[in-house]
Amino acid sequence: PVHPIGIGTWGIGGTWETVYGHEDEGIEAIQYSVAHGQNHIDSGQIYGQGYTDEIIGRAIKPLKREDLFLTDKVWETSVSKGKVRPAVETMLKKLGTDYLDVLYIHKPWEDWPWQEAISQIDELIDRGVVRHFGVSNFAIPHMEQALKIAKHPIAVNQLHFNVCYKDDATPAVQAFCKEHKIQIIA
Repeated sequence: PVHPIGIGTWGIGGTWETVYGHEDEGIEAIQYSVAHGQNHIDSGQIYGQGYTDEIIGRAIKPLKREDLFLTDKVWETSVSKGKVRPAVETMLKKLGTDYLDVLYIHKPWEDWPWQEAISQIDELIDRGVVRHFGVSNFAIPHMEQALKIAKHPIAVNQLHFNVCYKDDATPAVQAFCKEHKIQIIA
């Protein structure tokens, strides 16, 4: 089973604009969390400009892959036709695994063709490289559009949602997700 509290890795090794190292601290934090029962590790292609995936890969190398639930997100530069598969291959190499449990589209950009990523993710699911299709920061109109395109269901929508901020997970979004069996990940 997936632990209800995931390990968010934004900031481990850097941000979208900076790589600042500190890999030992990141590895230690991830291994500590896993040792205490957490198994859901969330990353993004843009985290640490890709360096975060390398740190995660080093942290999980001694662990059993089947005990982990790894998720990653494609960034705007990797959503157009023919770009998802190479991006995922790079993620997998850095993570040291042969599959992702969830691949997210990071957000529904207005200036990037996120819709083109969906059929590519479907193909990766069919090949067993990705287990589930996820979206991140998607409002109802975006989810409706994605559901019309996707062969596989949307398994999860990762939203900015916590005890202090609930604006994105409105009651309408929550109801839509419940109706379509889409888990909300905070």
